[in-house]
Amino acid sequence: MTRKDFQMIADVVKMIDDKDTRHTVAMNFAVKLKGVNPRFSVSKFVGACNSYATVEAAGDEVRF
Repeated sequence: MTRKDFQMIADVVKMIDDKDTRHTVAMNFAVKLKGVNPRFSVSKFVGACNSYATVEAAGDEVRF
């Protein structure tokens, strides 16, 4: 998978309104994607999904 694929998944996940559901889905994807690519950054992906407080608080968009 490419960076573009990871970004597409993150863009879909961040559209989930419920933050707990969004975080659960982001983490489930992150675990599977880490298995596909050992260099995959879980924290960067979760941030791109807008799934942790520092991104939400800052209002910044994290991209791959």
